[in-house]
Amino acid sequence: MSYSFPKQEKGLGYAPAEVDEFISKARLQFEDPSQFLVSSGFARHATFSMVKGGYAIAAVDTAIDRLEDTFAQKEISHQLADQGAFALDDRLARFIESLQGRIDRRKTRRFKRVSWPLRGYSPKQVDTFCMMLERYLFSNATLVPSDVRGQLFKVKRGGYSETQVDAFLDRAIEVIQLRQALGK
Repeated sequence: MSYSFPKQEKGLGYAPAEVDEFISKARLQFEDPSQFLVSSGFARHATFSMVKGGYAIAAVDTAIDRLEDTFAQKEISHQLADQGAFALDDRLARFIESLQGRIDRRKTRRFKRVSWPLRGYSPKQVDTFCMMLERYLFSNATLVPSDVRGQLFKVKRGGYSETQVDAFLDRAIEVIQLRQALGK
């Protein structure tokens, strides 16, 4: 794995030292899977300081997304070998059930709302995503992890709790990755 990132032409970019450190850990993990330096979840939640003249954000985000998918595939393959297909099918079913619990709630009531003066994600936009995810889960619509990662929700006063919605999105990514690995 070799990465070379362009610099952000205007404004701020990711701190090169932090990105390079993360990529080095990922490289070590990739070369020696017995180490536990980076996981798919760790990659999904990687954050970097913003600095002038830093790495181009889009280029780094794309590379991190690919790393996350690669590590997820390796983790799932390892779990499949250790626990068998039944265990992963059971895990997938439980994850889908947890997503369905939110999707089944009434529109604009699927997630906790932040108090009025605070801002949260637009309930209308999050609810639209929930319907798209439901079509993927139960009607064979197509959805890939980048579709979920690319979701940008406007913020609104009294909107949905960002923490809850972000956890829901993380679970959706895990479901997609599991389904892909299991060929479902």
